[in-house]
Amino acid sequence: MNIKDKFKILQWAEALIWIIIISLVIFGIRYHNYQEKKELKTYQIFLQDVDGLIVGSPVRMMGVSIGYIEKIKIVGDTVYVKFVLENKDVSIPKGAIATVEFNGLGGSKSLEIYPPTEQSLATNKLIVTNRTMRLNDAIGLIDDMFDKLTSMIIRGSRFATEINGFMPMPPKRGAMTFKKQEKDIEEINGLIDKLQENRQEFKKKLKEAKND
Repeated sequence: MNIKDKFKILQWAEALIWIIIISLVIFGIRYHNYQEKKELKTYQIFLQDVDGLIVGSPVRMMGVSIGYIEKIKIVGDTVYVKFVLENKDVSIPKGAIATVEFNGLGGSKSLEIYPPTEQSLATNKLIVTNRTMRLNDAIGLIDDMFDKLTSMIIRGSRFATEINGFMPMPPKRGAMTFKKQEKDIEEINGLIDKLQENRQEFKKKLKEAKND
């Protein structure tokens, strides 16, 4: 065997040694990550609608990030969601409430965990899931808010008019008081009209945002 053949054998032996070393390092890193992951707490819940939640989406408790979504799968008429808590010292209390919410200006979603209530504790579930609020639900809430606000203003206007009717007015100031009442009524009517305009404009912008 000449020197050239010995050199090739040494090269192959060196390459084989490096392959073994790299393989051991990769195996060690993966085994270490696997052991760390085994120590992390995992939870499973079923949602009726994940509304854009994906694998890797953050899990937050009262606004603080505590984990991430590991698995999402449709099971029958529900969606199975598995998430992992990255902080070993954090645990979810029994009866906690989970729901999907917006997270940031980009429209990304997160799984939000809230403290338990008396009603959620009565269900005997570890985690109680709430239905996801969509844009249509928000529009309905805005409509109800504007309706109640308008009704309150109209009732207040009628009440003030009735009170003024019971109160005696001096003869000289009667005309001035009547004009002031007319002016107040006009201002209230203008406020009601403005509320209606704002309501329509707000609904229009919400629908445009939904279409985008």
